Amino acid sequence: MTNDKTGVQLNLGHTSTDDYITRKYVLPLLKDEKTRNRLIEEHRACPVGKAPAPHKGQPMVEHSKDLQTVLDKLRRQPMTGKYITICKEAFKDYRIGVCSGVRGKPVKILEESFSSEEACEHAIFLKRIVNLLEKYKE
Repeated sequence: MTNDKTGVQLNLGHTSTDDYITRKYVLPLLKDEKTRNRLIEEHRACPVGKAPAPHKGQPMVEHSKDLQTVLDKLRRQPMTGKYITICKEAFKDYRIGVCSGVRGKPVKILEESFSSEEACEHAIFLKRIVNLLEKYKE
């Protein structure tokens, strides 16, 4: 009898499906420079989306289907090494944190400071795109 882990224990079903979705739907959007730049600009304009303001008659701001596809992929990343927003001082100092993936272990906080949560979220978005393209470099 061996102590080898099963495919279920290794989460191979999810990993294979996620890899297929990434290659089929996400990478074509990011590898095309024109599309990638369009998505980056759309995200820069509204990194976190906006809720509707019905009393003011303002509609909710939704991301395009293409940007939502990319964001969904980026948000599915494992916690180990995942970038998150850290608020050091509200409305003044936001930083990028890197998760350890170990419960109770502190988040590593990067030095670069951003004056708004939106700017920090966009910087994280850019880092995640670079990492994803690097991972799937062919």
